[in-house]
Amino acid sequence: MLLILVLVGLAAQFVSKCDACADPYTPKGKGNAVVAEVVNKINNLGIFPNDHKFLCRVAWVESKYGQARGTYRSGYYGGIWQVDSIGYRETVIQKRLKKYWDQIKAKLGIDWTKTQWQDLEKPLYSGLAARLFLVRFRAPIPSDVLSQARYWKRYYNTSAGKGTVQKFIDDVEQGTGCVA
Repeated sequence: MLLILVLVGLAAQFVSKCDACADPYTPKGKGNAVVAEVVNKINNLGIFPNDHKFLCRVAWVESKYGQARGTYRSGYYGGIWQVDSIGYRETVIQKRLKKYWDQIKAKLGIDWTKTQWQDLEKPLYSGLAARLFLVRFRAPIPSDVLSQARYWKRYYNTSAGKGTVQKFIDDVEQGTGCVA
C-alpha cells in the first residue's frame, strides 16, 4: 500500500512538472511540448492562413525549440522564434494588423499593442510575434520544405541573417517533434 502511495505521488509530481513545461506563458520555456502547445494555440485562433508547419519549423531552425545555447541570452528577448526588436516593433506598429490584434485580444486576452519586446521570452508571445511578422507579407507560406526554406531566407532570416536555404532544409530533415 505504501508503495502505491509513493508511486501515485511521483506520478502526480511528474504530470504537474510536464504541464508546467508545456505552459506557453512561462518565461524562457522550451522544448517540443511547449512549441507544439504554442503552435496549436495560434492555429486554433482561426485567424491566420495555414502555415503548413512553418511556425514549428522556424522554432526548430532558429532555436531548436528554445534549447539551443544563446536562445535566452542576456539583453536579447526574441524567444524561441528569435524575433528581433525591429521585427517585433513591426508587429506592434503596422496598422493593417489591427484585425489580428483585435482577435488576439478577444480570444487570448492579450492587447498586442501594449506588449513589449521583453514579453517574447514567453513562448506564446514569441510565437505570436513570429506569426504576426509573417502575415504582413502578401506571399503565402508555401507547403513544401524547399519552398519554405526559400521563404524563410527571404522574409524571416533575410540577407542580414547568417542562415542559408540549405541550413533550413538540413535542420528540418534532422528535426524532431512537430517539424515532421
